[in-house]
Amino acid sequence: MLNFYEGKSILITGTTGFVGKVLLEKALRVLNFSKIYILIRTKKGQDTYERFSKEIMSSKCFDRLRNLKGDDFEEFIKKVIPIDGDLLKP
Repeated sequence: MLNFYEGKSILITGTTGFVGKVLLEKALRVLNFSKIYILIRTKKGQDTYERFSKEIMSSKCFDRLRNLKGDDFEEFIKKVIPIDGDLLKP
């Protein structure tokens, strides 16, 4: 089943929430994908990339992945592409 995602791109919404972070971390750790696009809306004066780095990637949820990847973590995370968007807007 995991081979289904091999070399593919996926889109995840809701990654600023707890469940979304857990889903993203699991996908990064287990799946062999090409890219993961994550939809993030601007909030409280923070743009998409600030929220990605401050709210998502700095979360303790990613500590296990940081330890597994070590020095390669920053390069590995480049597979994650944040996209500015809001599902409540047309």
